[in-house]
Amino acid sequence: MSRLPHRFVCLIAWLSMISFAQAYPDRPVRLIVPFAAGGGTDAMTRILADRLQQRLGPRFLVENVAGAGGNAGADRASHAQPDGYTLLIGSMGILTVNPWIYASTGTAILDRLVPVSMIFDTGHIFVVNPALKAASLEEVAHLARTSEKPLTFASGGVGTSTHLYAELFKLAVKAPMTHVPYRGNGPGLTDVVAGHIQIMFDQIASASEHAKAGSVRPLAVTTKQRLSFLPNVPTAAEAGYPQLMGTSWTALMAPQGTPPEIIAVLGRALAEIAAEPETREKIEALGANILASTPQETGEIIAHELERWRSVVKAAGITEN
Repeated sequence: MSRLPHRFVCLIAWLSMISFAQAYPDRPVRLIVPFAAGGGTDAMTRILADRLQQRLGPRFLVENVAGAGGNAGADRASHAQPDGYTLLIGSMGILTVNPWIYASTGTAILDRLVPVSMIFDTGHIFVVNPALKAASLEEVAHLARTSEKPLTFASGGVGTSTHLYAELFKLAVKAPMTHVPYRGNGPGLTDVVAGHIQIMFDQIASASEHAKAGSVRPLAVTTKQRLSFLPNVPTAAEAGYPQLMGTSWTALMAPQGTPPEIIAVLGRALAEIAAEPETREKIEALGANILASTPQETGEIIAHELERWRSVVKAAGITEN
């Protein structure tokens, strides 16, 4: 049997990849949310899953895999077959904070993933249980410095954005505070509402309904402008803490080795979804923004944020244990 010329072999391979991409997806796709159900990331992902299903055909199933500050779910996604049927909803904390805290596993997980697109970002809102006698960030700072027992703050887990923004506040006020990590933002906020924990730097997408209802007292937001549904709540800069300004973002990630044609299919669908007014309104109602970006742009953001949070992790002395 004669051997095919190399250019024909390449052509056949290229046509096979095109055919594969055109067929994708032809069965359900799993979106792994590495946090417990009930938080803002979970709620936004379910909206996105519905839109992806409507646009691409098969079901997009949301699977919550909580634990280890998000590393449990991220690790599962990173070890999945690189065929586009298991994807990670990757938070800022998992992708740019955990590599500095979980020295071996965090870095290894990041190395086994490739970016698809940015998908969401949201500011943070500093909330306290209404029983806490503080009506501003400065009053919380005073309590933190003078209370006999350290104030307690909840987070969605070690290394999550809700942890890191609270650590920024702790560094700013130079007072001891006790961190109580949970398996997701939802359970942490539930305990703040119940009064078991005093404060939380929750994501707006997670805390907005409780803040509007008064079951927690909102004291400041980390966004550049005040929120339209909480017009009397100042920005962190207005409250005297400009170092707390910023957002928490989420990116769609795929296992290393996923064909670029599959990533392109997902990227195009995400860009189209981000441009839909109805979808934007649904995400904005949760206190967040829907985003879209190229894999290269997403990778550049991750690289920049890795350096930003490295210094915070070091200054705060955050460790795995």
